[in-house]
Parts: sequence; structure tokens; C-alpha cells
Amino acid sequence: MTRDPLYRAADRVDEAAEAADPDASDRLAGLAGQLRSQADREATPALGGLDRIHSKLRDVEGAVEDPEVAAPIADAREDVLSFLETLPDRGMRQHGRSEN
Repeated sequence: MTRDPLYRAADRVDEAAEAADPDASDRLAGLAGQLRSQADREATPALGGLDRIHSKLRDVEGAVEDPEVAAPIADAREDVLSFLETLPDRGMRQHGRSEN
């Protein structure tokens, strides 16, 4: 299982943080750090943790009006879902992405 989508998501969140206002930037920087922590785990990244990060990214994306911030966040959310799809079906139905 490659963790590249999680690293890519973290990079995209960093990109969004650079363009965001200071409050959103701090929040996004924290989420990027959490994504990297999950990607660096020796064990399988925690699904609950990734789900919480995904939800927080969705919240920030919905709160920002700047497309330079929202677009990389949307891409990062897709990267997280892409990673989750590589795992055995352990709850992906909740995201509407599993065919099982």
C-alpha cells in the first residue's frame, strides 16, 4: 500500500495554507501535519483519524471563498479518499465509494 496519496494531500493542504488567511492557514498547517503523521505511521494509517481530517478539510473548504484555497483542499480530500480506496473495505461504504 503506497502512502503517496497522503503525502500528496499534505502538500496540497500546505499549498492552500500559503494562500489562506492567518486563521485558516494555521488550521490547514495543522491538518497537513496530521496527514503526514498518518502517512509516516508504521502501521496502517488510522481510518478514524483520516476520516476526521477529511471532515475538517471539508469544513474549511466550505468556509473559504478564495478558489486558490478551496481548490487544493478539494484535491487533498480526493487524495485522502483515493488512499482509503486502496485499503480493504473497512467502512468505505460510509463515503459512498465502495462497490462492496
